[in-house]
Amino acid sequence: MLRTILKREILHNFYSLRFLLSLALVLGVFVAGSFSFIKGRAQSLEKYRQAQAALTADMKKDAESGATSLAVARREHILRPRDNAFMADAKEKYLPNALTFSAWNVFSFENRTGSANPFLKKFDELNWSFIAALIASFVALLFTFDAVSGEKETRTLALSLSNPVSRGTLLFAKYLSAVLSVMALILAGTLFSLLIIFVLDGVAATPALAVETAGFLAAAGLLVSAFAAFGLLSSVVAPNSNVSLLLALSFWLAFAVIIPNSSLFAAKAFFPIESSESVQKRVGAAFNDLNKSAPPGSWMSNSDNPFLPQHKLRADLQMKRLRAEKAIRDDYYQAMFRQFERTRLVTALSPVSQFEYMAEAAAGGGYVRFRKAWSDLHAYQGRFLDFFLALDAADKDSPHWLNPNEDVSTTRKPVAFEKVPRFEEAPMSFTERIAPVLKYLIISVFYSCAVFLLTYVFFIRYDVR
Repeated sequence: MLRTILKREILHNFYSLRFLLSLALVLGVFVAGSFSFIKGRAQSLEKYRQAQAALTADMKKDAESGATSLAVARREHILRPRDNAFMADAKEKYLPNALTFSAWNVFSFENRTGSANPFLKKFDELNWSFIAALIASFVALLFTFDAVSGEKETRTLALSLSNPVSRGTLLFAKYLSAVLSVMALILAGTLFSLLIIFVLDGVAATPALAVETAGFLAAAGLLVSAFAAFGLLSSVVAPNSNVSLLLALSFWLAFAVIIPNSSLFAAKAFFPIESSESVQKRVGAAFNDLNKSAPPGSWMSNSDNPFLPQHKLRADLQMKRLRAEKAIRDDYYQAMFRQFERTRLVTALSPVSQFEYMAEAAAGGGYVRFRKAWSDLHAYQGRFLDFFLALDAADKDSPHWLNPNEDVSTTRKPVAFEKVPRFEEAPMSFTERIAPVLKYLIISVFYSCAVFLLTYVFFIRYDVR
């Protein structure tokens, strides 16, 4: 009986005008997004190649100058534009993408490739994630807002229930048919988009991309399931289809617009952290305390004789300053990460936010990618420092007074650039992608089940006359 009703509902959806219009809309936006990605990708990759070439040239020059020059120079690693950004840009345009490091420390991060026009910062890219988050969620409500109230008005609901079918079976068939219908639209759009990108941009069809696409579709399925449940809920609690449409639009406005864009308010209201200005004052105060307690001669000017005892005092003071600043800033960065993650849990009240976080992980981008790069760069910095310390220990002409900021009292011998360890961003494994978003997956499944169960409770008592 479920199969019969489901088939009827799906055919009803497929042959309806709303399905044809939705199909045209979804395909049109997917096509526009694909061409937008192709147009911007070449430019982004060229900027990245230029930055990497400049980084390599600087490191090679410093290696020829001397090992200490190589070790103390601060450099920036720029995150590479993702080849699958057409799937989900994960707001990477506005996330930190430049990481500053030396052999002694990973100092900071910043955004180096944001929008050239600040008035455009509120706009999103036309990628799969955006299309599913706003358009597919709306279409899911469009297919369900009158599934019950509309049939009551046309007198077909009572006729359906006059057959030997339970209300639960009928409701579930309507729910499942709406989900499958909307997912058919998304699947058609993704396949059409992939075809365009494969043919016109040369992106390779790899097993990894297939798995990423499957992960995106799974996340989109949960998003559509949640909004279809909200649409049905609107349909069974409203006296007529006009009111149910108003309720459905209210759900969409709250979950697709208001809650996902409330992260800044939530962060400031519930999880405040100290400002960057306050952190800088703390660093300055720590430096002043260290300067006051430093032995006389610690700030003597540089000399060509690296064995002067004042160089040891200077190196010791510089090392203390580095450690003091590192402790303060690392604590601040961890506070920023905690604030960001806790704010995400608040905005996860919205199925759209849940979907965006899961799509971000499926594509291996956004915040989860940044945190991996931040962690990996710290591990690389440790290897880079060990490499430099080994060079210094092997140089009998070095006094071995470690100064993290200046080329003063450690080895000045050149080093073969080919031997210098280089940092390469490693792709995220699928385990690393799933772990950070498992909680959002659980919340999303709970959302759909809870809303559908509530809808069922109302539908059991629904007057079909």
